[in-house]
Amino acid sequence: MPRRKQPVDAKRRVPRQARARETVEVIFEATARILLREGRAALNTNHIAECAGISVGTLYEYFLNKESILLAMARREITRATEAIFRALGGPSGEPAADPVRTVIRVLIAEFSRNRKARHIAFRTLVAEGFGAELEANLDEISQMLAERTDRFAPERRLPLPPVTVFVLTRAVHGVLVSAAEQRYPHLGTPEFEDELVRLVGGFLASAPARQLS
Repeated sequence: MPRRKQPVDAKRRVPRQARARETVEVIFEATARILLREGRAALNTNHIAECAGISVGTLYEYFLNKESILLAMARREITRATEAIFRALGGPSGEPAADPVRTVIRVLIAEFSRNRKARHIAFRTLVAEGFGAELEANLDEISQMLAERTDRFAPERRLPLPPVTVFVLTRAVHGVLVSAAEQRYPHLGTPEFEDELVRLVGGFLASAPARQLS
């Protein structure tokens, strides 16, 4: 009889106090170091706890297994990137950034450049464990925010970008960044890469329909 797969999304202790949040962060950092230096095959809760300088019992207070750690890391990355975009475009319309498009692109490149290997494995785990819909939901959230804040990055437009336009634009940029991160593209993070993405978005916005699509 096959062994029943252990759930990875079960709730453990929620880190509410500063010390608890620090412990979780230490666990994440230890996991990322192991993935970078030794790969996924070397990852287990005992090794993570040892690398983090905590007992495995402490680790189990927060996480059920290594998969639940990777899930939490992926979700943290989703939250970080989303919050960074909201900060970049969330200010008052009367105080626009010098180049809002470049600001958002730079933020995204910085997020995708951090801990590339750990980030890649964490997101692969999120999809493999059946939570890939969370990524699409996040892109939908970003798309809605961009449609609502067209005045920030396309002030010449009188109407918000059509939903289809925003959908294609967000998936295009996301796809490029995912490919660059997963392939360890050496130019990710360079000014040339940033310029090309800015040019991609700028050209897309310039050719977008001037009215809402029915």
